[in-house]
Amino acid sequence: MKTSHSYPFFGPDGYDGLDALLQELAPSKTFLLVDSNTVNCLSVFVPKLAYLDAAFEVLEVSPGEESKSLEIASNLWSVLLEYGADRNSLIINVGGGVVCDLGAFIASTYKRGISFVNVPTSLLAMVDASVGGKNGINFEGLKNQLGTFTQPDFVLVDSDFLASLPQEEWESGHAEMLKHALLSGNRWTELLALEPTALALQDIEQSVAFKADIVREDFKESGKRKILNLGHTTGHAWESYSAASGNPCTHGAAVIQGLHVALTLSGLQDQQSTLAQRYPWQVVEEEALQPLWERQLQDKKNANGEVRYVLLERFGRPVWDVEITLERWTAAVLALNSAS
Repeated sequence: MKTSHSYPFFGPDGYDGLDALLQELAPSKTFLLVDSNTVNCLSVFVPKLAYLDAAFEVLEVSPGEESKSLEIASNLWSVLLEYGADRNSLIINVGGGVVCDLGAFIASTYKRGISFVNVPTSLLAMVDASVGGKNGINFEGLKNQLGTFTQPDFVLVDSDFLASLPQEEWESGHAEMLKHALLSGNRWTELLALEPTALALQDIEQSVAFKADIVREDFKESGKRKILNLGHTTGHAWESYSAASGNPCTHGAAVIQGLHVALTLSGLQDQQSTLAQRYPWQVVEEEALQPLWERQLQDKKNANGEVRYVLLERFGRPVWDVEITLERWTAAVLALNSAS
């Protein structure tokens, strides 16, 4: 972890901790990065921080994956220069996964790195993007091709932000929680049945704790941390292909597709069938097979030109760097199509 402050803090304790950090850092300039949706969160967030510089600047981007681009990053770097941001400046990212990824990338690269804080406002960001120190932007139509491993100085998780979360955003976060359940072997059935109205802070804390423990063990993803990519090889390919086809899907919907494929390749038909009852498999048309495979060939986890997957030896026992051939992957996809 970057500092002793970076492990997520929840609720009122989180605001107290962040206020203490602001007092300690005494940043020369403070920037709040938001999108046009989460800018509305500032009226609740700002008054809770006595030591937040009253002269903070708001940096606003458009919501959605399109903002995770080199063009937007360049614009933000230019704004920081224009406002005289130096190495003692601070960026506070208030938003979902896109804002947290983008803001962390901007902070970690500007003047070789300035301090930043993540304040996730979506379930996906709370259990995934805000934790772990991975950040980045998309490039050439591919997910997260440019980025760094840099821990935030602090992560504040306030579940009150989820009160108005749209259904599709709930599903994106839920997909990552289900991934953690498959990897750990804990609470799979319980979490699969979980509805937004029944989500408790404890559910979020447990999912965050699982990921944080893996990250502590293998920060730079040289080994065990790779298991957190379960479902993401096909998932990222599906997400970028859908966007390029003019029919974009959420990150969560793409991860669910990837989990179906990973469970099928792992021979875990019971878990795959159970998943399909809550989140059905989306049939993949034949003309999409080759483009999807080509996108998987660009996956960052590959080695020696081979597509590498995270699979499960059994429920709760993941393995990584499993080579998957085009023939084996295609057979799994076609089997899922036939069963739908």
